[in-house]
Order: sequence, then structure tokens, then C-alpha cells
Amino acid sequence: MEIIYSLLNVIKYLVYVLIILVILILAFVQFSPVFGATSDKDSLRNMLQSKNFIDGKFTNLATTQVTTNSTKKNYSYLDFFIKPDEKNPSEPLPSITLKSDKFAEGEFVWLGHSTLLMKTSGIVVMTDPVFNAASPIPIIGKPFALENPIHIDDLPAVDVVVISHDHYDHLDSKAIKDLSQRVGHFFVPLGVKAHLERWGVNQSKISELNWFESENYRGIKFTLAPARHFSGRGLFDSNKTLWGSWIITSEALNIYFSGDSGYSETFKTIGQKFGPFDIVFMENGAYNENWAQIHMLPEQTVQASIDLNAEVLFPIHWSKFDLSLHPWDEPIIRITQEAARRNVNIATPMIGEIFDLDNLPKTPWWEVIRN
Repeated sequence: MEIIYSLLNVIKYLVYVLIILVILILAFVQFSPVFGATSDKDSLRNMLQSKNFIDGKFTNLATTQVTTNSTKKNYSYLDFFIKPDEKNPSEPLPSITLKSDKFAEGEFVWLGHSTLLMKTSGIVVMTDPVFNAASPIPIIGKPFALENPIHIDDLPAVDVVVISHDHYDHLDSKAIKDLSQRVGHFFVPLGVKAHLERWGVNQSKISELNWFESENYRGIKFTLAPARHFSGRGLFDSNKTLWGSWIITSEALNIYFSGDSGYSETFKTIGQKFGPFDIVFMENGAYNENWAQIHMLPEQTVQASIDLNAEVLFPIHWSKFDLSLHPWDEPIIRITQEAARRNVNIATPMIGEIFDLDNLPKTPWWEVIRN
């Protein structure tokens, strides 16, 4: 009888601990600034006018499931914690010290994952600035080590930041706080403005767009285009904000930035309506057969660049975070092979390497880690 009584007491205390843990988690999600904020009345009014906002949530143009049933191996969450050899880099990745004073007109530089800098018509544009963890908890989702790390203080003056969606590997709250007083303007999809305002960005510096809406900033046209993905930062805000890709058009360049997207016929539509493009920055990494409709496989990324009528394909969304089950360098190996097979012009710079369209970097720098 004493054993049963003791066991019941243990169960009771475990239940208490579980209840307290749930309360703490819910409080963290509710009150921590990292999760962003909900839209104000003005933003909500614009969201309600969007054809893609249905029953309080945004939807894709095509019916889309976040999780799909793969015909190949089924994975479990345990696989994300069991890391086989060569899944992640065994040493700091080769990179080049960013020399911001050398960053000139018509040049580009990749800062890892989906963070890029470009300069056109005298304007420096940055995409999806992420410099910290790709999660709400700093000790989780840390970036891979670099030989020459790049910090926000190393950047040139940034005029414009464009955000594709509010997932943590594309929208870094700490980075936005650090950039809030240093950036002239932010372009974001519908619903994302509230996050930035909570992190210190003045609302007058934020333009919130729907798909196929455009706005000019100092001679450059910024257009939000559809993507096939989803959004959310907390437990209860799935698809409450819009996601998308960006078309950046100046007198000298026509540029496409994909954000995150599964493959769809929309790429052909965008290519026909807004192309051809001088260079396209396309998602290539953190994919999985079970996420087939929200992320592209490398071979699909090559096809998407063809659909977009692109002169140059630049693979992004790889080599910075461990977000899927494939080896860290599998995306670049597969996409360079497919690009060669289909005669697609591809750029493969190191992180921090400044280049222009007349001098495309094509060195297979990732092979150094394997040898």
C-alpha cells in the first residue's frame, strides 16, 4: 500500500511540474518580443481586402500541404538529433572578410543562407537579414562556423531591407533591432509590419505589400510576388502573415529573390510577366521529400530559374544552418550537376565574396571541407 501511495505522489508531482512547464512555455510565447506582434487595425484592413486571406489566414495560389507523404523513407523527429558523419561541416567554412568600403555599383555579396547585399542605382539592398540563431531560443539553431565571420557592424550603409516571410531563418528579431536605426526603409509582406514595429522600427519606414503590389523607393521598384510556402512564429499564428518573393527592378538590373517556395507554375507566370531577369537568387537547401510542396529540390530550383527566364542562377538557403536531414553540401552538389546538365549559368561565391555579373564566381569551394 505504501508503494502505491508513494507512486501516486510521484505522479502527482510530475503532473504539477508538467503544468508549470506548460504555463511557462505559454507565457514565453505570449510575452517574449522574439515572437513578434499581431497586426493593428490598418494592417488588418488591408489583409481583409486580400483575395488570399480567407477565414483569418493566408493561403497559397495552389492547394498546398506543409507535410506530404513521401514515397521514399519516412523520417521521424529523432532523425533531426542523430547527425551522421559529414552531415554538418567538420571545420569552419571558407569565407572572405567583407570589405564594405569596396562594395560598388552593380555588385553582390552573399552573407549565407538567404541574406544578401546588392547595390544598384546607388541603393544598397539587403534580403532577409539573419545573423543570429534560426529559432526563438538563442542556443538552438546556431549558424555554422565561418573562417571569417560577418557581423552587422561589418556591413556598408544599407538603404533598403526586404523580408520574404516571418520564419526565424528569414526574420531575425535581434538583427532587426540592430538595423532599425541604420536602414532607410523596410519592405515586407502583409502582416509582418507589426513584428518590425515591436522590435523598434518606426512604422513610417515600413511598406507592407500584397502579392503583385509594387512600390518605388528612390528610383527602384520593389514588387512582392507569390511564393508557395507558409508563415508563423508562435504556436497559434500559422499563416496569419503573408509570404512571398521579391522583384527588384532598377534602370540597370532586374533581380528576383525567391524567399522560400515549393515548385509551382507560378514561376512561369512571374517570368512571363516580369522577366527576363539578370540574376535570380533561388532557394536551394533545407528541403525534404516530406516537405515537397513548400520547399524545392535542387533540380526543381534549376527548372524554376529556367521558368523565370534568368541569365544567372544564384543558389541560396544553404550552408549556414542545419534545418533538414540532408548533408550540408548536398544542395550545392546536386544543383551544380543539374545546372551543368541543363546548361544553366550558375554563380557559386563564397560567403563574403563580392562579385558582379561580368565576373561570376564558379569555384567549388565546398569541396575543401570534404578533402
